[in-house]
Amino acid sequence: MKNLKKILSIIIITILVNPSFSYGNIKNEEDIILKENIALYKEENKKDSVVNEIFDIETKSIIEESEFFKARIKYPYLKIKDKNINKKNSRVETVENINKDIYRYILEFKNRIKEESKQYEKDYKKIYSKQKDQYVKYQYEAYSEYEITYNKNNILSIPITTYEFTGGAHGMTYLKSYNYNLLTEKQIKIKDIFKSGTDYKNIINDFIYKEIEKNKDLYFTGENEFKGIKSNQEFYIEEDGIVVYFQLYDIAPYYVGIPKFKIPWNKFGETNIYIG
Repeated sequence: MKNLKKILSIIIITILVNPSFSYGNIKNEEDIILKENIALYKEENKKDSVVNEIFDIETKSIIEESEFFKARIKYPYLKIKDKNINKKNSRVETVENINKDIYRYILEFKNRIKEESKQYEKDYKKIYSKQKDQYVKYQYEAYSEYEITYNKNNILSIPITTYEFTGGAHGMTYLKSYNYNLLTEKQIKIKDIFKSGTDYKNIINDFIYKEIEKNKDLYFTGENEFKGIKSNQEFYIEEDGIVVYFQLYDIAPYYVGIPKFKIPWNKFGETNIYIG
């Protein structure tokens, strides 16, 4: 801001002294310096506005194991670069809030499975271990992995996969994505991506219907078949398109896994966010 005020002062003084001043008619060394300073300010301001550049992404881990519980959890941590730590930068707070959002989700996931394992431990010791029929003891399990699918142009997209086993025939896998506009400091909803008037729901629905038709034996029919995306549809962002996904059992049997459909950007035309 101080640099900008200084530059503006120089501009005003220059215009007052020389009313015929114009950028297209630089006549002396001072004018050249002025133009270079303005260009430098714009470049510095451009760099400061790209919030992705003030942090690196590291992997944090939680590893726990006991007789009845096991956790192998990995999650992303946005570490502010040293040169930005002591700056009065509101974007630093934005990054820290994202870390809090993600850590809260991971901790709630781990603690939920751990608490359920404690109840299972009590039941095992009081009931199952005393039964005549042989009973297989098992651990409750909590795992997580993540990807960084987009991290530039003030957009950040991080899908996090969690897996839990709490008994039964198999465990359950879930996918949750964190999509942020780092300038507005808000999570991006699917409608936020598109210009007003873009019929994005029909575009996405038509694309998914066609993909399902190619392998229709893999998907549910009838009451549980795909009927179109929701207003709060889950998705994440990649360089070449938006990935719309569904949880286990939403539109397909368990063995299919989490159904994902990547719709290329060129299907939508102009969008509200810059993807490049």
